[in-house]
Amino acid sequence: MKYLQLKVAKFLGRVFPRRVGYGLARRIADLYVLFDRRGRECVIANLQQIHEHAGVTLSLRALHSLARENFLNFAKYMVDFFHFMDMDPARFNRLIETTELWSTLDALRARGKGVIILSAHLGNWELGVACVAARGYPVHAVALQHPDPKVNNLYWRQRAARGLHGIPMGRAARECLTALRRNEIIALVGDRDFSASTTVFDFFGKPARLPAGPAKLALATGAPILPTFMVRIAGDRFRFVVDDPIFVDPAQDTVETVMRRIVRALERVILQHSEQWFLFHNPWDIEQDLALAMATAFGAPMTNNTRRSPPSAAPATAETPHD
Repeated sequence: MKYLQLKVAKFLGRVFPRRVGYGLARRIADLYVLFDRRGRECVIANLQQIHEHAGVTLSLRALHSLARENFLNFAKYMVDFFHFMDMDPARFNRLIETTELWSTLDALRARGKGVIILSAHLGNWELGVACVAARGYPVHAVALQHPDPKVNNLYWRQRAARGLHGIPMGRAARECLTALRRNEIIALVGDRDFSASTTVFDFFGKPARLPAGPAKLALATGAPILPTFMVRIAGDRFRFVVDDPIFVDPAQDTVETVMRRIVRALERVILQHSEQWFLFHNPWDIEQDLALAMATAFGAPMTNNTRRSPPSAAPATAETPHD
């Protein structure tokens, strides 16, 4: 089923012009909003948690509207995943606002310790990493090996076509350390943990499983962490949102202190763009989150309480390495 969903997204993204693909994606998203009750309720609950933690109480109507926008943005993301194969610099200069990303990356790489780009399942993280690679930076994206070989091959072919060097999670830690010591760039996402870890961190006011891999890599190498996100803006253009670099001191910092700074960066951008944060389950339900992570990463069976799929499971680029 998932492979078929991806093939449909590829067809929309590659055959039709972008606007036409978006129009068809909108119809599909509306169907999911209407019929995927559990997914819709999870998105609404997540949005409520995010905004209430910031002291904002949204009406049920507002939450439903945000949830519908979330599903639509995800459908557009899937179209874009297959549409943007030609990394033409002129086109991307028109579509993407880079702000200070390139100068920041250059300054951080001048330190000689590599750079850890930290992102999230937000906006269009796949396109963001591809843009960094298209700019000529040596960038490595750590990604899950999907249990379905057809799905896995489809994802990895798309990444290779964009000039990304993919690192499978199974050997990610060693290859990431090697790349950082060569002063290269590692791209990771920090809002989902696909390991079997039960370690939790405070996230929007409640404990959640988040990957400690970025913090461990930074402590092991001294590489700065650069929270970087590509978000959709008006006119279906994109903008890089770059937070302050996180510098670590291995003599004083711990995984916990670094993770607190990572979480604050994630919370800031997710709150500002909650309609573009694509998690279709409850990340604060530790048991459910762990079961879903194991099912995604290893094809492990799920219980009846956790058995569900997102509208079309997102490509898991830049997942975090674990020891």
